[in-house]
Amino acid sequence: MTNLDSENERTSGTSDASTESTPQPQSNAVQSPYKQSLTGKYAWLILLLVSIPLLAWAAYTYFNHRTGILSLVASAILLASLTISRGYRELRLVLLIAMSINVFALVVNPVELAIGKRVETSSQIHSFVLLICLIIASLFEFRAWAKSCSQQTLTKVFAWSLLAIPTLAYIVGIPLWTMIWDAFAADERKLALKDPDWNLWNEASFRAAKFGVFAAFAYLGACLGSFLNVVAYCIPKGESIGIRDSKCPKCVTKISRADNLPIFSYINLGARCRNCNCAIPIRYLIVELVVATIFGSLFLYQLVTGCINIPGMQFTHDGILWMIMYPKWPAIGLYFYHAFFMSTILVLSLIEWDKQPLKLVFSIVLTVGFFAASAIYLPLQPMDLTDNLPLSINLPQWMDQILQLTIGGVAGALIGGGIKAFFKVKSPILIFAFALTGIVLGWQALLQVTIAFT
Repeated sequence: MTNLDSENERTSGTSDASTESTPQPQSNAVQSPYKQSLTGKYAWLILLLVSIPLLAWAAYTYFNHRTGILSLVASAILLASLTISRGYRELRLVLLIAMSINVFALVVNPVELAIGKRVETSSQIHSFVLLICLIIASLFEFRAWAKSCSQQTLTKVFAWSLLAIPTLAYIVGIPLWTMIWDAFAADERKLALKDPDWNLWNEASFRAAKFGVFAAFAYLGACLGSFLNVVAYCIPKGESIGIRDSKCPKCVTKISRADNLPIFSYINLGARCRNCNCAIPIRYLIVELVVATIFGSLFLYQLVTGCINIPGMQFTHDGILWMIMYPKWPAIGLYFYHAFFMSTILVLSLIEWDKQPLKLVFSIVLTVGFFAASAIYLPLQPMDLTDNLPLSINLPQWMDQILQLTIGGVAGALIGGGIKAFFKVKSPILIFAFALTGIVLGWQALLQVTIAFT
C-alpha cells in the first residue's frame, strides 16, 4: 500500500512537472493576422479569391507581352502572404508595404491626371485592384505586428518614422500634391510642357536620387557631430582625440562599429549601452542632429542654390546636377569651409557649456588653420577688403586677402572682448569665437553676427 501510494505520487509529480515544463503556445505571436476577428476572416477570403486571378493576369501579361514584372512580383507576394500567414511576420509586412508603394507609384501618372483625360484600360484597372488588395493586407499585417511588439520596439519604430516620414513626403508626397494641384489649376500651357510618359514612379525615382545626395552630405555632418562630441570632451582635459577607441564611460567596454553609427545606433540601442544597459546621454544625439542640420541646411541654401547667399560668388547654374554631378569646386570648397566653421563654433559652445577651459594650443591650431585655408585658396574669402566701403584700394589680390583676414580677426576679437566686458562673461571663449567669425566671414559680417548674438 505504501509502495503503491509512493508510486502514484511519483507519477503524479512527474505529470505535474511535465505539465509545468511544457511551454504554452503564444497565440498572439503565431496567430494569423486575419483570424483574430470575423472581419479579418472575411477579408482573408476575399483577398485570397481576388489575388488568384490577379496573379494569373499578371503572369499572362508578362509571359506574353514581356511587361508588368512588378505586378507579377506584387501579386505573388500578396498571395504568399495570404497562404503563409504564420511566421515571417516582419518580412511579410516589409514586402507588402514596399510593393504597395511601388505599385502606387507605377499606376499613378501625374500628367494624365492633371490633364484629366485618363483612359481606364484593363491593365490599369487590374493594377488599381492589386494596389487596394496590397494596402488592405498591409493594414492587417501591421495591426497584428504592432500587437505582438513590446513598448520599446514601438518606441524605436516611432523614432524611425520621424526620419522616414519626411523622406516619403519629399519623394512621393510633394509630387502627388503637385499633381492634384495641377489637376485643379488646369493650366494648358503648363500641362503642354509635361511628358505624358512621365509617371509618379519616374518622379519618385528622380527625387530619391536627389534625396540620396542630400542625405549623404547631411549624414557626413552627423558623423562629424559624433566626432565633435569626443573633441569637446577630450580637448579641455588634454586627452588624445586621434588614436583612441570609442568606449562606454560607465563600463569602459569598447563600442563595436555597428553600435557606433551616428543617430541610427542611438535609436537602435534605445539610448542604452548594449553591455551594461546604462543610459546614453541625449546630448550625443542632439549634437549629431545639430551638425547634420548644419551640413544639410548649408547644402540646400548655399551649395544647391549656386551660392546665392554669398556676395560676389553667384553661379549661372544651380541644382544638384550642375553643382554636384558637374562639380563646381569653389562652391563646394566654400560649403565645407563654412560647415566646418559652424561646427567649430558648436564645439566652443559645448566647452563653454561644460565650463571647461579652452587650451591655448587648440585655439592656435584653429586660428592658423582657418587663416591659412583662406590665404591659400582665395575663393574661400570672396569679399574684398574694401567691399561695403565708399573707397577703393588697389592692392594685389593676395595682399588684399591677407589684410581682409587680419582685420576681420582683430575686429572680431575686439567686438568679442567688448561683449565679454559688457555682459561680464568670465570665459575667453567668446573672444576667440568672434575672432574666428571675423576671419571666416569677413569684417563685413561682424555687425549682423553681433546683433544676432546680443
